[in-house]
Parts: sequence; structure tokens; C-alpha cells
Amino acid sequence: MMKKNTKWLLFATAIYASTLTAADILKTDSYFTAQHYDLAKSGYLEAAQLGNPHAYYQLARIYAKGLGVEQDIINALIYYSLAAEYNYFDAQKVIDNTLLKLPTESQAAFKKVMNDYKSKQGKSVIDAKYFPVLKQATITARVTFDDKAQLEPVFYSEDFVDNSIANMNNLAIEEGGNEDAFFMSTPKEPYLILDIDIAPDGSVRNYFEVQKLGGPVSRLIEEFVHFPQPKPSINGHHIDFVHRVFLGAAGHSKSTLVNENEQMYSQILRVARKLAKGESLNERYQHAMALLNFPWLTQEEGEAEKKLLALANIGHPGAMYEYGLLLYREQRDIPTAINWISQSSKYGLVRSEYRLGMILNSSPWVQQDQRKALFWFSSAMNKGDINSAIRAIDIKLNAKDKSLIDVESAVLDLQEIEHKHANNPEYYYLLALSFRDRKARDFSKFVSNMRTAIKRGNSANWDTSEWQALLDRSTVGRVYITEQ
Repeated sequence: MMKKNTKWLLFATAIYASTLTAADILKTDSYFTAQHYDLAKSGYLEAAQLGNPHAYYQLARIYAKGLGVEQDIINALIYYSLAAEYNYFDAQKVIDNTLLKLPTESQAAFKKVMNDYKSKQGKSVIDAKYFPVLKQATITARVTFDDKAQLEPVFYSEDFVDNSIANMNNLAIEEGGNEDAFFMSTPKEPYLILDIDIAPDGSVRNYFEVQKLGGPVSRLIEEFVHFPQPKPSINGHHIDFVHRVFLGAAGHSKSTLVNENEQMYSQILRVARKLAKGESLNERYQHAMALLNFPWLTQEEGEAEKKLLALANIGHPGAMYEYGLLLYREQRDIPTAINWISQSSKYGLVRSEYRLGMILNSSPWVQQDQRKALFWFSSAMNKGDINSAIRAIDIKLNAKDKSLIDVESAVLDLQEIEHKHANNPEYYYLLALSFRDRKARDFSKFVSNMRTAIKRGNSANWDTSEWQALLDRSTVGRVYITEQ
């Protein structure tokens, strides 16, 4: 038995090697269901690096039942013990029942193996390596917005006149599949909900589509992102903050929506009623989101929030994220909010990874840690998220910890997103820095891209004073011949 223990511990060291991508648990679960156990095991091992209790539990089942591997009670118990640290499902009960069947001396040996491994790779170790550490001194402080306690959730467009019929959009926002999606279309004003990042200067820097129905949204978004928001601040310091805003028809009351777009109202109502009868986790999650996104739907007070929490407690990653972000945005229970966002990130959801990276990079309630932030931004970037790419590149070029500086990697990342950030002032700012710092230095391109960044930033109502100051310092006493 001890020989097998040693073999397992050597193997464990290998599977916990560093990676820059969090596993997609939803896809991994589909492999397990289809009995592709090699693929499932690989995905669960990847997720296990980040302390995913579901992955631990599934790995325990794989070894306990010998699914695609040699049956191994030691591996099974170790993974069950890791899941039990998170009070996951019946993991502790399985451990207790299994140990009762063993001789007393064997029980002691198994317990020692489990405890030794938890001390080296258990919850406390993983939390310290990847997840936020709360700042107790500021945890009770609250963000204000130009001295107001909260931001307005609704934005009213003044000039939306495009009535083109839109492509079909669906109610589902869950990443990784739309097998239970419901479709609708309408020639009226679109219904759009965005999560936005508000910079310290009040400008909208990034946005994510939470809900989109109806007509084209590009003009509505373009109008909104140029609309300045109140500046977030805490203890006298301006900071970044996240906000959810309702645009277009999403800002309408029930009566206004009925009067101006009865077709959309009827379709939303019909879909919501169908979802309310659903029993699958996906249908239950979509119904909770429908109640959250369409607040005029008939519901008890706090019903959407209660449904999200119930789903989060049974391991639904989307519900974990939405519930955590709701608490974070409304600043009601910051420790719980950050915990749920952290837990959802273990499932490989891009929006969770990005938000956790932002929390680690700039939240006033945690010890800011660019190394941890880079991990999460890189993971989301590797899944195709361009907002995370910008944040990862910024750290690689500007990190306070010089060991994180990686100019050549940043150059490659910039090349990957070249055609996706043509209108983003920050892209040109980072491109300028890369030309200044890369081995094949090109100072003229540094200057030209800085000028482009400043010009585009000013057009978007960004505060570009720091960029202008950097450009001024860099060009003092020099003469440049340009085509201009």
C-alpha cells in the first residue's frame, strides 16, 4: 500500500504543474456523460489545479469505479477528501463509509495520506496561489459615484431610429451551449442589457452583452459608450467599478413595452412561462435570469436572487457568477460576492475569469495581485476574450513586479487582436509601448501610435492626460519627420 501511495504523490506533482487555462467543466462533463473517460479525466485534472470541488468529486468517481483507469481506492479517497474540504455533495459521507470497511490500522494510514496531501495541495494552498485575499481594513467601505450611493441602471437613447429586422437572438446567456435556447425576433427597438467597466475617469472601457433581443444594437452601444458615467470613488480615490445597465427597450416599463412593442412583450412572456415549468438545471437557470433581466415579470420579491443562490449552492457555475456579481455590484456582501465569483471561475467561464482578474487587479476590497490577475486574464484570453487580452497585455508591459514583464509575449498577443480592437484607444497605447520596449525598437511607431491612442481616447471622452504626459516626456528635445 505504501508503494502505491508514493507513486500517487509523484503523479500528483505532475498534474499540478502550472497552466494558463482554466478547464471548461461543462465540456468536460459532456465527455464524462459520453463515456470518453480519457478526455474527461484530462479536463477534470486541469480544473483540479484550481480547487474545483466538482472536478475532485468526478475524479474520485473515476478512480473508485475504474472508469478508463485502473481502480484505485487511494486516489479515490484523496480526491473525495479534497471535495469534502468544500463540503461538496456527499464526499465526506463516502469517505466515512469507505473507511469503516477497512481494518483500524489501514484507516489510520489512509487518513494520513489524505491529510498529508491536503496540507500540500488542499484548499488553503490553492486559495493562496490563485484567489483574492480580502483587505479587512477596507471591506466595509463603499464605492460612491460622484458622491451618489448608486448608479442609474437605465440609459435612454435619444436618437435610435433603426427599425431593421434583427437576426434571431436567444434568452440563454450560458456559455458552452444553447441546446435549450428559445428564439425570438422583432422589428422594434432592441432590448439590451450590458455589464460595463467604468474607469476612474467615468468613461465606459469594456462591455459584455448580458441580454440581447430585437433589432441591431451597434448604434445603441456606440451612443452609450460615449456617454460619461459618474466617477466611482472610495475613500477619496477614483477607481474602476462594474455596473449593469439596461438600454433600449430594456429600460421600458411593462406598460410602455406593451404599447411600443407588444410582439416582444408577448414572446418574452411566453418563453418565461415555459421556462418556469422547466426542470433541468439549464431551464431553471434561464428562468432565474429571465426574472432578473425582465423585472416586470410577475414574481415574488427577491425571487430571482433566491433561485440563483439555490442553483449556485448545487454547483451551477453561471448562477454562482450571476449571484456573486449581483452582490458585488450592489455592494451588499463583498466577501460572499468575491467567493462566488471565485468559485464560478473554477469552471472555466470566460466572464467569471475576466471579472476575477479585474477584482485582483483593481478592487479596493482585496490585496491587489497582478500575478494572480494575469493568470485569470490569460486563461480568458486563451478562450478568445479580447477584453481579457488587453488587460493581460497591459500587465506584461506595465507590471510593477518586473518579473511579470514580457514584452515579446505582449507583441504576439497584440498581433492576435490587431483586427479586433481597431477602435479601442488602449490598443494603440499598448501597441505604442510595445514598439518602445521590444527588441526591434521603433520610436517613430511609438510616437505615431501614442498620438492615435490620445486622439481616439479624447473622442471617446477618456482622460488621456497621463498618455499625453508620457508622450511629452518621451519627445522633449527630439525632432521627428513624419508624413503629417
